[in-house]
Amino acid sequence: MNKEKTLRITITTFFSIALLGGLFFGYILSEVNKGKELQKLASYQPTTPTKLYDTNGVLFAELYRHKQELLKYSDIPPHVIHAFLSVEDDNFFNHFGIDFLAIVRAAIKNVFAGRIVQGGSTLTQQLAKTILQQRKKTFGRKFLEALLTLQIEQEYTKEEILEIYFNLIYLGHGTTGLSSAANVYFQKDVRDLSIAEAALLARLPKAPVTYSPFKNPKEAKQAHMVVLGLMAKNGFIPKDQVKKIHDDFWDRYWPVVITQSPSRSTWGAKLNRAPYFTEWVRQILEKELGEEALYTGGLRVYTTLDVRKQEIAEEELRKGLIEQDKSAFGANFRYAGRADRGLVSLYNLFGSIFPVGVPYVTSLDDRQVFRLHLEKEMAPALELLTDFIPSENESAAVKEFQRSSLVFSSNLHVEGAIITIDHQTGYIQTMVGGSRFSPKNQFNRAMQARRQTGSAFKPFVYAAAIQNRAVGSGTGIMDAPLTTITEEGEGYSPQDISGDFRGMVPLSRALSLSLNIVSVQVLMRTGTDSVIDFASKVTKTNKARFPTGPALALGVAELTPYEMALGYSILANKGKDVIPFSVRYVLNQSGTVVYNKEKEVQETLAEEAKNGTIQIIPEATAYIIKQMLIGVAMGGTPTQALRAADKGNYKGESGGKTGSTSSYTNVWYAGFDPKYTSIVWMGFDKSSLSLGKGVTAAGVAAPIWGKMYSRFYNEGPYPSFYPNGKADEIPADVVKGATCAFNGLSPGPNCPLTGNLFLKPITIAGRTLSVPGGRQCDGDRDHYRSMDLNDFLQRELEISDDELK
Repeated sequence: MNKEKTLRITITTFFSIALLGGLFFGYILSEVNKGKELQKLASYQPTTPTKLYDTNGVLFAELYRHKQELLKYSDIPPHVIHAFLSVEDDNFFNHFGIDFLAIVRAAIKNVFAGRIVQGGSTLTQQLAKTILQQRKKTFGRKFLEALLTLQIEQEYTKEEILEIYFNLIYLGHGTTGLSSAANVYFQKDVRDLSIAEAALLARLPKAPVTYSPFKNPKEAKQAHMVVLGLMAKNGFIPKDQVKKIHDDFWDRYWPVVITQSPSRSTWGAKLNRAPYFTEWVRQILEKELGEEALYTGGLRVYTTLDVRKQEIAEEELRKGLIEQDKSAFGANFRYAGRADRGLVSLYNLFGSIFPVGVPYVTSLDDRQVFRLHLEKEMAPALELLTDFIPSENESAAVKEFQRSSLVFSSNLHVEGAIITIDHQTGYIQTMVGGSRFSPKNQFNRAMQARRQTGSAFKPFVYAAAIQNRAVGSGTGIMDAPLTTITEEGEGYSPQDISGDFRGMVPLSRALSLSLNIVSVQVLMRTGTDSVIDFASKVTKTNKARFPTGPALALGVAELTPYEMALGYSILANKGKDVIPFSVRYVLNQSGTVVYNKEKEVQETLAEEAKNGTIQIIPEATAYIIKQMLIGVAMGGTPTQALRAADKGNYKGESGGKTGSTSSYTNVWYAGFDPKYTSIVWMGFDKSSLSLGKGVTAAGVAAPIWGKMYSRFYNEGPYPSFYPNGKADEIPADVVKGATCAFNGLSPGPNCPLTGNLFLKPITIAGRTLSVPGGRQCDGDRDHYRSMDLNDFLQRELEISDDELK
């Protein structure tokens, strides 16, 4: 009875196991027979990069997650194949996918070593693992790997398996496939790899990080010798050549690996000649087209960038930033950015009489200076010292000091931005968002950094006043001490940078001289609301961004370089709408247009022209302020900086305005020529830090603009505001007149004349709006503490007689 029962249990157990085993193997076979993995293998295609082209059809950037070039077996040199087989599977051409002898051999070695020192998997098994890498590591997956290995061997020849393997294998640093690895590690095509280079790559599949020459060069060097030894053992290279091949290679390659970043990857090796612009475009396309299409769709993106101009802008800005860094933190570092302490008592005296706000000037105090020098000079030594001191407290303290100092020191480098817009088409031609694009410096200051604009904002104030018929270009305004009351009830007394007063000054010359007191008076004549409305329209910025006090006239509103470029572009474009954009259109791999921003912009502008909304500001207003800005560039504060041979060296025609903020924290130059509008900004990311006492836009930003434009046109010929000798037709609403060049009053018999452009009077609700006239000048120029234009150009800007002519 017991025997029968035992037999019954045994038979039942056997059939149960057989049934379960059959079901299990049936499941595995069904998974393989579905052919999903093999279908993936058969249809595998590498991700095709998205390519970005500039307006001239020049390829300047690529976007991809990883970049591959599919190799054919015939493309791979024999010594490369031999190197990999020596390491991974020296019996590859003799087994059927699973090498039982290799498994037994590896098991014996591992038992004697007491740890895993050798694997028994074949190259085909590794390929199967690569295909199934998304699946969880389970017992079932092991069977699936084995069965898939057998099926691969059945479906493909040995050469085809090698071809697939070399296209799919991961070799570290973001490289998928042998072609990508050859480029990252050696900047070579696979076809040109040497025996030594092949040996280095062959050790990477099992442990890409451990044997990375960039991360662990010593381990890579030792492993390289082992691989060459295996190749010699298998008869692929002569044994007596192993050491020579190894030594010759590392003599050349060692200086390369120790100077490479350990994080070097396919991403770092990407073509990208305009990184800030590329990143801006990437964000747009990812939103419009989706990640999958962007990174794997092989799109062709035609942009508005001019890569030649972009590289000129990057180079000139970088040179300017280096010079300013030296100036701010060079030999006179202790005094860079400090307030003039000799003025403290004077400020206090004024403060006891008038409620005058003292400008906030940020400087580095003695403690901060000490900290900066400690970080630069002693931090590396302290870190080295901790290696010899068996104390965790001291080591932790040094690391914390370095961590906290990182933010402090990163703010102590002058940054900058440049953006150029073709104001006739809206093309963004250059976009430089900072000193150098890096993982730690990707903030795009050209598009995102809001900073006070200083005097670069004044043209919007003047244009608003002209549009409201409060002034004309030649109207005389008194430059004299002024104290007014803000909306908060506090006293406000603007001052000119020179500290003196000029009496009555024609408006055009006041703009050329950048007189602050005149600007505040123009604002008061016009009304804050009118100025905010005007500035909001041309910069396309929310009105809430503009403060309402009198300081608005001096540029306390915070705008980005892009917003300033847009405002000046509309002024330069006869007041017509400008819609800046960076992507023109996108084609997919079949050549179909999948995104067309240029067409959208053109249709929008056509519709605006049709319904009459294309004129953002009246053409007459734009004409007058444009002529005034040309006068500023040709004979004002930036003239010498733009045109002198040792500075900007720009000899073409342009209009523009400098902008320097209180405490010398920001410097701007906003300028345009007949074709392009460009903004140059420079300052610190920590907006309260000063560039240094006396640093002005004319000395720092304007020369960069001049050099940049000079190189745009290869130093000439330059485009002209007067093509064929003809000026733009004067709009019908503009009236030409004249005022006294001394002071902007009505001309008298004893004073020279200066041009005065103003808008025709209009009648609204029975009220006539016209530019008010001034009393007649008696010709006494000293009475008005002014000088004529020629004297001004020669005495204050040191322009020679020849340049004046």
